[in-house]
Amino acid sequence: MDPHFSLAGFVVGIFVGMSGVGSSSLMMPILVLLLGVSPLTAVGTDLAYSMPTNLVGAFFHHRQRTGTKKVVLYLALAGVPAAVLGVLTLHTVEAHIGLAALNSWLKHGLGFLLVLVAIVIIVTPFIIKKTDPDPYETVERSKWRVMLIGAVVGYLVAITSIGAGSITMTALCLILPMLRIQDIIGSDVAFAAMVIPVAAAGHWAIGNVNWLMTLSLLIGSIPGVILGTWLCKKLPTSWLRPVMALAMVYAGIRMIFA
Repeated sequence: MDPHFSLAGFVVGIFVGMSGVGSSSLMMPILVLLLGVSPLTAVGTDLAYSMPTNLVGAFFHHRQRTGTKKVVLYLALAGVPAAVLGVLTLHTVEAHIGLAALNSWLKHGLGFLLVLVAIVIIVTPFIIKKTDPDPYETVERSKWRVMLIGAVVGYLVAITSIGAGSITMTALCLILPMLRIQDIIGSDVAFAAMVIPVAAAGHWAIGNVNWLMTLSLLIGSIPGVILGTWLCKKLPTSWLRPVMALAMVYAGIRMIFA
């Protein structure tokens, strides 16, 4: 067990408990930039470490009836096959260009994605405030757009482990503004609980998961999430979005030019 990984899990767990997003977006650059983990192993291990958190979250959201079954269904119908395709893409690319080249390519790709997600985190609240919901819009009418989101996120999650929370949440808020935010969060967590195990299993099959590292992360993240959830009730969290976004931009730029 490495206490450095447990400390990283604890810190990220606090942010996740306070804000509901940021697990992979924060953990990935910490693993790669600070702890020296290769990008490909970091993706697989991050997915494995995210599984218990999302499964527990999905269970409690189901118990308290926050979530929309149709949204989860449409996301999963496209997202699960896309996650499988993402893992196959990584395996094919690795076979053609080699492990070293894939890690280099993945590091730069992760950097660009982190910057993109940071921008989305900052601008989304302003866009949502100006959104005029269509009173006739329904989940059924939007199902193809929901499935497209599922496909894009499922593919990105399998390759980078980033997107199951931040991108899905943002996109659903924009295309389904008629839903309660609690139902969007519950649907997002349930979708992540379905797509992340598929992606993690694919990475495990091709040897990209370090299980000892995963356990070390979980030892820190579980108490971190509990503490973060408690702090969420006690502290103002309006500063979390800009702080997280700035950290992600900094990490993304470092990974792009590394």
